[in-house]
Amino acid sequence: MNFKIIDAGIMNGFETLTRLGGYLMLFSMIASLVRQMPISETARLCINGFTEITTGINLLGNSALTNGTRFVLAMSFTAFGGCSGLAQTSSMIKDTGLPFKHYVWGKLILTAISGLLAMAVVQFFGI
Repeated sequence: MNFKIIDAGIMNGFETLTRLGGYLMLFSMIASLVRQMPISETARLCINGFTEITTGINLLGNSALTNGTRFVLAMSFTAFGGCSGLAQTSSMIKDTGLPFKHYVWGKLILTAISGLLAMAVVQFFGI
């Protein structure tokens, strides 16, 4: 066994986890600051959901919005994945040559389609 290769793999894993965790903490702090802003509850929920998906969906579940609105927003937040997810992805693909701009456009298109389909489900099933 080559322990230099194993050591390098372990250290690379720690670096990756630290980087991803750092982005998660950063965007969770931003979401926390957004919750303190003097804006409407709906605007706060949307900003939080599109900033950091876990925090946004948790707040959405506890909101006073209708079930249909919460469903549409939850589907949209999930499809987008949050700015935290974008930052994490950018960090992981930075040296691969993969075009990050295409990824972002794909996420935006997927978000729009998911939101529209969720609205159709709400209308059709009367959620």
